[in-house]
Amino acid sequence: MKSRPQLLVLCILLFVISLQLNAQKRYKKKHILKDLKELDGFKQSYVGFALYDPETGKTLACQNDSKYMTPASNTKLFTFYAGIKFLDKAVPALQYQIKGDSLIFWGTGNPLFLHPAVEDKAALDFLSARSEKLFYWKRPILDDRFGPGWGWDDYNGYYSAEKAVFPIYGNSITTLLNRTKKNIVVEPDYFKPNFSENPNPLDNRSRVNRAEDENDFVYQIGEPGDTDEEEIDTLTRPFLYSDNLFIELLSDTLNRAVNFYHGLPQISAARTLYSLPTDTLYKHMLQPSDNLFAEQILLMASGMKSDTLSTMATINQMKDEVFTDWTDDAAWVDGSGLSRYNMFTPRTMIKLLRTLREEVGEERLFELLPAGGKSGTIRNWYAGDNGEPYVFAKTGTLSNNHTLSGYIKTDSGKTLIFTFMVNHYNHSTNKVRESMSVVLSKIRKGY
Repeated sequence: MKSRPQLLVLCILLFVISLQLNAQKRYKKKHILKDLKELDGFKQSYVGFALYDPETGKTLACQNDSKYMTPASNTKLFTFYAGIKFLDKAVPALQYQIKGDSLIFWGTGNPLFLHPAVEDKAALDFLSARSEKLFYWKRPILDDRFGPGWGWDDYNGYYSAEKAVFPIYGNSITTLLNRTKKNIVVEPDYFKPNFSENPNPLDNRSRVNRAEDENDFVYQIGEPGDTDEEEIDTLTRPFLYSDNLFIELLSDTLNRAVNFYHGLPQISAARTLYSLPTDTLYKHMLQPSDNLFAEQILLMASGMKSDTLSTMATINQMKDEVFTDWTDDAAWVDGSGLSRYNMFTPRTMIKLLRTLREEVGEERLFELLPAGGKSGTIRNWYAGDNGEPYVFAKTGTLSNNHTLSGYIKTDSGKTLIFTFMVNHYNHSTNKVRESMSVVLSKIRKGY
């Protein structure tokens, strides 16, 4: 039998544990809003936030949820939903028509053809095996190579591959610069003659820069470090796309002639070659946040209804047919979120996330989204215990703007929906991420 002092100590211990558990459970609306004002990453920022319980249908906490914010790559969640609505379960690799001894083919907007990060040989194997003469029809497209509001000086960034009816090699060049051996490998090697070494290196970093209006590249190879291991820097740069260049690259790859078709094929009689599941596209768009994939998904969706590819046609169709009962109009102009013309409210983000969960299903959705501490753009953030993710969300980053929207699994077994839209800060984005991490961790334990 325990003595009175022992019982007293035990009661105090249980009381302290109870207080700690209650403190965790008391992380409610007022505590969240306090953190949104006081944590370092949110100070001097314009912060939109919403936390929603899909089981009860209640908003648990919100701040500026009716205000328009810059979403950056959170825009890709809208693009994903457009793909779900308008694309088939497999990617349309290309379309074609056989006319006598000729095969006339054209693009669908499919970004997978010879893409270095996603193996898809369907179109390549198809064209390689054909005995007919190959003719390429330049399908109409209303889009410019860049989206509205994109930074004009981003043309050299790996994230700014140009839009096209028939992308090839991801509309980019991959360069491997060997610091140890002081050599360079260019893929595809068709572009190797377009590379020249900078005779006056700027620093000891590896660099590749393209001229703005032509496919001429200047590179410099960085100095090796102190390690004995071979050091290779991999840099990706977009090339300036044109239909003529596409024909040259394709002819070079197939090692046979490909010519333009100057007539008008019978679109109604077209056959479609399908390749990988569209989830392959969505996963690569959402996890590493691939901008080209996002742009091409909207173009492909427009091609389901018209012979002319158009981003705005898909966006307008979404607004006219899908977003009819949504509270706030979406200011939506591109697929990737590179444009600062895009603006959504936090409550619109919550509505979209609710709809995706209902229509796509949690299991499939969580496979496609980045998972905290495990995959995609949040593989180094928001890690759960024992390697099990508890955050599944899409990031978005432009200079001075960072967003995170998705789902959080709480310790009590709930799945909550959240969005952070942090705009107009003048400190590091990591500081914003750190503050988001504090809030998400408290939500996980407190709900």
